[in-house]
Amino acid sequence: MDFFKKYNHHFQIFFVLFDAFVLVAGYIAARYFSFTNEEFYQVKSIEILTFIILMTMFFLFLERTEYPQKFRLRSKRKIISTMIMYGYFTISSLCLCQIVGLYPYNKDFCWIFTGVTFCVFMPERMILKLLFDWLRKRGINNKKYLLIGAGKQGFDFYKMIIHSPALGIQIAGILDDGDLDDEAEHSDEYKKFADKIAGNTSELEKLLEVKDFDNVIITLPMTQKDKITKITNICEKCGIHVELIPNYYQIVSRHPSIREINGVPLIGIRNVPLEGMFNRMFKRLFDVFFSFLGIIILSPVLLIIAIVVKISSPGPVLFVQKRTGLKNREFDIYKFRTMVVNNMSDTLQSCENDPRKTKVGNFLRKTNLDELPQLFNILRGEMSFVGPRPHMIKHTEEFYQKYDKYMVRHWVKPGLTGWAQVNGWRGDSDIEMRVKFDIEYIENWTFLWDIKIIFLTLFGKKARNHAY
Repeated sequence: MDFFKKYNHHFQIFFVLFDAFVLVAGYIAARYFSFTNEEFYQVKSIEILTFIILMTMFFLFLERTEYPQKFRLRSKRKIISTMIMYGYFTISSLCLCQIVGLYPYNKDFCWIFTGVTFCVFMPERMILKLLFDWLRKRGINNKKYLLIGAGKQGFDFYKMIIHSPALGIQIAGILDDGDLDDEAEHSDEYKKFADKIAGNTSELEKLLEVKDFDNVIITLPMTQKDKITKITNICEKCGIHVELIPNYYQIVSRHPSIREINGVPLIGIRNVPLEGMFNRMFKRLFDVFFSFLGIIILSPVLLIIAIVVKISSPGPVLFVQKRTGLKNREFDIYKFRTMVVNNMSDTLQSCENDPRKTKVGNFLRKTNLDELPQLFNILRGEMSFVGPRPHMIKHTEEFYQKYDKYMVRHWVKPGLTGWAQVNGWRGDSDIEMRVKFDIEYIENWTFLWDIKIIFLTLFGKKARNHAY
């Protein structure tokens, strides 16, 4: 157990150097398989300069996305999404070099370098994650935490730790000045928790001197500012890392944003990955490419549906309606008309046996073909393939008053499909559940998650619930 702690820094250095080695080896391999022997040994000065710049960019990308968060706290999904982002960033950078005519970045070189490095980094990180999770579940490479505060926050944190053995965290002791959780103190789980109480906070310095803790977690109420300050001073005096769980954590999401203004730290209630420029650009490029491709490939289908809709009942082919989009901006959403022309379309949502629906419209709704014109909304930048479904203006005004956090849905572009929809919450289903799933998506967005949602939209059974 002490072996990993003793050589932890050496392991980190090794993995960083390994990344650098793979990048260089991948570059050499790409040159070797892309050129003849004569071309392979011809190295120009401009290539050396470009090589240094590119390898530094790729290395910094890996370092910035991989190492800020401790490996034990990183999920498998996060590792996969990071590697996909790496592959996209790499191939885009190399293709840009090819476009501007920099030697030797031809098409074969671009794909070989990206493929070789990706096929090394992805298995390496996943194998390490699985290996260390397996070791920690067996008590190897565990961290010892001292918990200060046995109230509700402390007990909740303790339960989370004991139910997450792969984290490799052990609550080795608790200090408390009488802040016990009266509601939970009779449960068996709480009795085990209470057995770990080693004394009160006045014994902190003495305990830190005789026992080896890796971290101290403070779960005291924020009203006890003076006590918290004293505890943090003692911990830092003893050279122990200390972290704080604020008692307003219930209103803060699992991924808050942290920034500072002139030295004053600010904790954002909610972190939104799609507010990052790189993530927005990545998602937008995907939307533009596939919406344009979809319009080209599906143009015969669009034409046939348009003709059938026109023949089936009098009225326009397209149904155009104001919806609420990004940052509460209104936009015109396009759909194939599925109902007879009526004056309630902007106030009354469709239901299962809605008499306004035409026979053709009923089929289009059940198969989602009525949504295909929204490819033009995506191409125009008003929507995305994946995001919270946009609501009519009347519903936005109504739900804003009725449901907490409803307007958070508009922090990102609305989508053709979404996380709520593939989980069965669409149409006139429970709005509160839809908001919950939409916010979960907004806070935890990854490109891989978008791909999963698109797949479930096409093949998932729940995505067809309430399709009327």
